[in-house]
Amino acid sequence: MENNNRYKIYPELNFGVAKLDPGPKSIIEIYKLARTFREDKNFNKVFYQLTDLRGCIFNFDIEEINQIKSLIELYKNVDNQKLVIYLVDLPNETAYTHMFFESLNRESKYCSTPDKAYDLLHLPLSKEEFNKLISI
Repeated sequence: MENNNRYKIYPELNFGVAKLDPGPKSIIEIYKLARTFREDKNFNKVFYQLTDLRGCIFNFDIEEINQIKSLIELYKNVDNQKLVIYLVDLPNETAYTHMFFESLNRESKYCSTPDKAYDLLHLPLSKEEFNKLISI
């Protein structure tokens, strides 16, 4: 099965979007997208990030999330993010996200709708423009 996980950085807006396709997700799959995002030449221009995990089913133990924490630590010298929003819509994944954010020392929030993400991010865009940008 092909992996269509993807991201896009809008350096002029200091905004980045990552999207994982719905369905079961291993920690390796999440790690690969997070690492590729951080290796992008424009990653240091991302101040605000939206990660869309709607429909994703985490197929790993909560302890494995420490791999993502280690990745964040590894790239901390080029990471200028001020606010990270995760879009999650399933109970188990919301709980994992909450526990993950509790363990990080950064401004991170989660919600279940693009409208709420738009409200939280306060980007200089109309809601319509925002929805176009996050439809990657």
